[in-house]
Amino acid sequence: MVLVGRTNAGKSTLFNTFSASGKSLVSDIPGTTRDFSVAKIFWRQKQFFVIDTGGLDAGRLGEIEKYVQAKAYEAIAFADLILLIIDGRAETIAEDKKIIKHLKKLKKKIILVINKIDGDKIRRNISPDMYRLGVKNVEIISALNGIGTGDLLDKINSLLPTKNTITPPADIKISIIGKTNVGKSSLLNAILGEDRVIVTPLPHTTREPQNIEINFQGKNITLIDTAGLRKRSRISNRLEKFSAQKTLQTIKKSEISFFVVDVTQKISNQDQAIANFSQENHNGIILVANKWDLVPDKDPLTMQKYVEYYQHLFRNLWWAPIIFISALEKQRMAKLLRLAISIHQERNKIVPEKDLEILLNEIKPKKSKPSKGKKPVTVKGLKQTGTNPPAFSLYVNRPDLMHQAYVNLLEKKLRIKFGFTGTPVLISINESNKL
Repeated sequence: MVLVGRTNAGKSTLFNTFSASGKSLVSDIPGTTRDFSVAKIFWRQKQFFVIDTGGLDAGRLGEIEKYVQAKAYEAIAFADLILLIIDGRAETIAEDKKIIKHLKKLKKKIILVINKIDGDKIRRNISPDMYRLGVKNVEIISALNGIGTGDLLDKINSLLPTKNTITPPADIKISIIGKTNVGKSSLLNAILGEDRVIVTPLPHTTREPQNIEINFQGKNITLIDTAGLRKRSRISNRLEKFSAQKTLQTIKKSEISFFVVDVTQKISNQDQAIANFSQENHNGIILVANKWDLVPDKDPLTMQKYVEYYQHLFRNLWWAPIIFISALEKQRMAKLLRLAISIHQERNKIVPEKDLEILLNEIKPKKSKPSKGKKPVTVKGLKQTGTNPPAFSLYVNRPDLMHQAYVNLLEKKLRIKFGFTGTPVLISINESNKL
């Protein structure tokens, strides 16, 4: 099922009402939706998918607007049902009639949804022209307030096919993050092998997170393309602020981040800020150095020089693997996904208690001479307390005197012995009497 109509008719508001997700950006700025968003809906024991598309307005169209409309019509071509959304408070114009004429040629099931009707007075003032558009199924709603949406869902249920494929929940959620124009959407398209999201050389083309579900090597993976993040001081309009907020929320909800950088550009403070935010949310991270095809005069040592450069500037991500790709040439896409699956396994790894005991005995600090009236620091035990990300509790008699250097050593030894590549390892210090 696909939602179509002119800009500002309320498509994204209805999408969010249906999915109860707040996934699509909603504003009164025309053209907010550029890519299309997809969500699953459950209604009366039936599951179906709804797609939110960009506006189908005529007039002067720039490069992005033309692409938006092309993607909308592409979604329409594959839909079982079309919901044409019209602003019930406005007069119908020739554009609405042109849209309906085109949709009828496709011989698809259509529901005309007259939106923004949240009162009897407004209902009485609906233009009669809206009932003369030649669409058999008409529903009157207020997407913002939820008025009439239940009846609309019942109508949708009656018109959709009875068989609906249930998609298993995602095993891995991966957010594609980075600054503007580093090639995040190009990377997603390269993984999918199609132009699924809009890619142009213009910054901020992607405004809202795009969730794409794929299956790779038996794993259900949700890939989330996000809007590029700029410094707050450079965010000039409220729509971009909304996009940035959505991106940060997506990072928090994802398990692994593909942190994309442009290999032809120097690492900036903003790159480091994005990496730190992802790390603070305990994401698994792969540093994806894109546009490798543009690096001139490569030799056998070139890649290692870049690795050393990134490791120097991203010191807190010393545990994150680095992969050099070309989204344009679809280079190393399968390797990137295999690496993500490997990190997912590392994040869910459980270390046997016996192995932790052996490791701790190997690196127990030597007993120090006690200060006058004080007991020396003594390490009593180590337990794994969680996964995804892996978390451990180190038990000592005096947590306030435990040196960070020992905690760092413990983390390195855990990684050497048990892996944990690409994921943070959390170590908390606890009093031994709680062991």
